[in-house]
Amino acid sequence: MSRTRLSVLTVLCTAATLFAAGCGATTENPADQGGGNGGGSECTPGEPSDVPDPKPLDVDVAADSALGGQVPASVKADGKIVIATDASYAPNEYTLEASDEIIGMDIDLGKALGKVLGTEVEFVNASFDGILAGLQAGRYELGMSSFTDTKEREQTVDFVTYFEAGTSTMVRKCNPKNIQTIEDLCGKTVGAQNGTTQLDQLTQPDVEGSVVKACEDAGKEPPTSQGFPKQTDVNAALAANRIDAYMADSPVVDYAVKKTGNAFEKTGDDTDTAPYGIAVPKTAGTMKEALQAAVQKLIDDGAYQEILDNWGTGGGAITEAKVNGAIY
Repeated sequence: MSRTRLSVLTVLCTAATLFAAGCGATTENPADQGGGNGGGSECTPGEPSDVPDPKPLDVDVAADSALGGQVPASVKADGKIVIATDASYAPNEYTLEASDEIIGMDIDLGKALGKVLGTEVEFVNASFDGILAGLQAGRYELGMSSFTDTKEREQTVDFVTYFEAGTSTMVRKCNPKNIQTIEDLCGKTVGAQNGTTQLDQLTQPDVEGSVVKACEDAGKEPPTSQGFPKQTDVNAALAANRIDAYMADSPVVDYAVKKTGNAFEKTGDDTDTAPYGIAVPKTAGTMKEALQAAVQKLIDDGAYQEILDNWGTGGGAITEAKVNGAIY
């Protein structure tokens, strides 16, 4: 399916120019908006960054015939493992502007896992909120798209954990609404990508880390939540001042700050650290065990850390891959 893609960098200068007449100009936070950074103090949005995107990393790992033998024959029938991903979540999985090539941390890890299992992998671009249903329907054989492994999702699919991430909050540079804590999101317009745990936190009172419940407990109005099909859409909405803030996984927010040259800024502390998992259909037999052992093999031989460090995500490394390792 043809999809319009915006690179993070494209969104960035747009973001900076919203704060000032041109990129890099100085702005002043109006006191009636909460006085971000002390109220009325001068603040300078950064220039869009020239930091290049990392290059995909093809690690040299050996095939393990015993693990390859655990891959179900139905999966290997066409000679490849089809993995669904939503390529709008840099640096984990994304495309560069004017390119259809999917790159990122998850892509390099998935290809390395294919080498260990002795099977080619093919990543296909799919809407995040449709991937798990697509697995159940047999359209894909795995889902690898920064899925937080949760107990609710484990009712639908199995997961093999491979990373840890928290939730971060992003605002425009100079933090004009002075958002510092979860309670500061109360009454604000806050965005997140459709299907994410962050959108659940913005809309549901009974999930871990619920912003709705925090606002209710504080006697405040809940945020007005806005869901978007892709993370690039969320970035664009913040740049265009259509939302006051957004919530996303910590490596994604960290990367966007780096690429925007500080046209955006991260605020507050990371919360709700939880594992990412590769989604596996419950009908896939021993596939989850094969994957778990393959991830562990990459961890133990150092290829895993090499891939994460290449994408600047080494802080989320784990030491033990688990099957269904949800903590909430």
